[in-house]
Order: sequence, then structure tokens, then C-alpha cells
Amino acid sequence: MSLQILPNKFKIVGLFTFIIFCGIPSIISFFMGFTQPFESNENSPFIHELLHPTIMKYANILTILGMLVYMLSKEKVEDDYITKLRLESYQLATIICLATTLILHLINAEMMFNLSYPLYIFIIIFLMIFYFKKRQFH
Repeated sequence: MSLQILPNKFKIVGLFTFIIFCGIPSIISFFMGFTQPFESNENSPFIHELLHPTIMKYANILTILGMLVYMLSKEKVEDDYITKLRLESYQLATIICLATTLILHLINAEMMFNLSYPLYIFIIIFLMIFYFKKRQFH
């Protein structure tokens, strides 16, 4: 597979983007009690605007983009074995996500997912698998 991989310094950019655009809205939502921002009049105008659905949609997109940049960044030492581990991790993460989605739909056929949830799960599973496989190597 000849996938162009980003230089190693993009790992920091991807991780920073992920933390900012996932962490801040999550913390604000946590402290707001996961309430709908438009149902409560007690929210300050700043928080009210920050939790606007359009802004949250773009924050989700940037969170996924940040993790994608992190996933596609090279390791400090990128060799054939790391490339093989990366491909095995993609394959295993895809199988786990598809199986999980199938099982959830068999349990409840009317269940609907926001597109970002399976993407978050895929990214997290890939990163965990790749991390543990890489740790076995060293």
C-alpha cells in the first residue's frame, strides 16, 4: 500500500487539534449537565453560542480531522514492520467496528447513529490496537 503518510511533526498538530476541538466542548457540556442549550434560559450568551449545533458540528469535524492527521503521521522510525502493524490495525479496527455496528442493529433495528460516533470508535480502536501492537514490538 503506497499511502502518503504525513511527517512525524504532524502527530503534535493532530493531537493538539483533537484535544482542543473535542476537549473544550466536552468539558463545557459536562459542566452544563448535558442539557440542551436552547431549552434552558440560565445559560450565558457565550455558552449558548458556543454550544450552538452548527459550531458543535464543525467541532466534531475538526476533532475527526485532528485524529485522522494523527493516524496518518509517520512514527519516528517508520519501517516495513511499522507499516505492517499499521495495516493490521486498520483491518482489525474495521472488523471490530463493523461487527459492533451489526450486533447493535440486530439488538435494536430502529437504532440510528450519528455519523461521528462510529468514526470516533474506529479511530480510538485503531489507535489502541496500533499502540499495543507497537508496544509488543519494542
